[in-house]
Amino acid sequence: MARAIPLTTGTGDVQASTGACTLVGFSARETVGSASADVTLRDGTDATGAIKAILRLAANGSQAAQIPPVDFATGVFVDRSGTGSSELVLYVQ
Repeated sequence: MARAIPLTTGTGDVQASTGACTLVGFSARETVGSASADVTLRDGTDATGAIKAILRLAANGSQAAQIPPVDFATGVFVDRSGTGSSELVLYVQ
């Protein structure tokens, strides 16, 4: 069964988890309302890790999906960019 990792609203990068895990879903929303936000999920502990998934959130937009399993060997690092702000929940096993 998947466990939820909620990430608070923000624009800064954040370490979502450390160690091996498998991403199986997500929910995300842009919270500023007037700007887009990009979220890059990387395998590792910083913004240099291999890119595993990219989300583009339109201004005031949201996305949620159950996805095919994506393996992370070292951890899930959330690399945020754009002028918007994002709030995320990642579902991992």
